Amino acid sequence: MYIRKMIRLYFFLILIFKISFSYSQGDKNLYKQYRTGPDPDNFFHKWNYSLSGKLNFMNSDQDYTKIVMGKGLGAVVQRLSSKSFGFSLGIEFNEINYKYEGYFNDSKDNLKYLSVPFSIRLYPNRKLFIEAGIKYHYLLSAKNSQNINPLDNSNNYLNGLFNNSIGPFIGFEYQVWKRLCVGIHYQYLKSAKKNQIEIYPNIFNGVSLKIGTFLKNPYNRPKEKLN
Repeated sequence: MYIRKMIRLYFFLILIFKISFSYSQGDKNLYKQYRTGPDPDNFFHKWNYSLSGKLNFMNSDQDYTKIVMGKGLGAVVQRLSSKSFGFSLGIEFNEINYKYEGYFNDSKDNLKYLSVPFSIRLYPNRKLFIEAGIKYHYLLSAKNSQNINPLDNSNNYLNGLFNNSIGPFIGFEYQVWKRLCVGIHYQYLKSAKKNQIEIYPNIFNGVSLKIGTFLKNPYNRPKEKLN
């Protein structure tokens, strides 16, 4: 049921972006008609690639947990169909950290995910893009700072207490210097299965502060292929 809702939400986001895109004209057409526009040269890199690091400030939907900063790394492939519109697919490593207040003697949870984001991107200009999409999170590990697993005496939670998750995200990034970009994203994720013990949260949301670099500079014209 939740996955179907996420799919419907994603197609709704695509529709919004398509409508916005259909009402906007490319820089090339604007320049022809009005001799105006941010860039009369209508070039773009069809394919581009980026690497990024980020800080995650995520929390659960429960009032007895508190945000603790987590880290993230990612690599993304971007495919543009025009200078203003495109898609992206990536792979990320993400941490979600939070602290229990009053429960478990103020212990901390550390969840690690391998995430796969898919998004649509809208470029109002070469320096800025806005994106929205869906991200699938494959759970790598779930630990508590004070929990002792009776099977191996580690801090790992027993299997089944936390699960893989999925959810939408939206954000923007701005190119501050050459290939260097900074951005902020909001994301929401919910476990694909309900946790066996209700005290453990299965819904998370929050923001990520991101810094990354494109491998190809969007301001450099693609090199012409020689015949």
